[in-house]
Amino acid sequence: MGEQIDQLQKLKNKLEKDKQTVKSELDDLRAQLDHAQKGKASAEKLSKQLEQQLSDIQIKLDDSLKQINDFSSQKSRLTGENSELIKQIEDLEHQVSALSKSKVTLQQQADDAKRALEEESRGKGSVSKY
Repeated sequence: MGEQIDQLQKLKNKLEKDKQTVKSELDDLRAQLDHAQKGKASAEKLSKQLEQQLSDIQIKLDDSLKQINDFSSQKSRLTGENSELIKQIEDLEHQVSALSKSKVTLQQQADDAKRALEEESRGKGSVSKY
């Protein structure tokens, strides 16, 4: 009977030791699970932040593309207006050149007419003296 008590005591000690080992392993697993859950929560929070940043960047990109399109349209419109104004300037320069030539021609004709008138006046003045 003493041996049975010793064996039961040894068995009880062994079971107590196994119980402590299992409890320690369970505590470790709970700590790992808690750490994993915190890591998951942190990763989900970071994921949401990154998704928000991506959304904000996409909105800014869309706005930038819209501005680029608007600027391209303005550039095209202004280039067309500039071409039209250059054509108008060239036309006006041709008109100024033609008017300048006409002015020179008219000035020459006026000078010729003035000289002819003066010669005629002198001619009449000479004839009147005789």
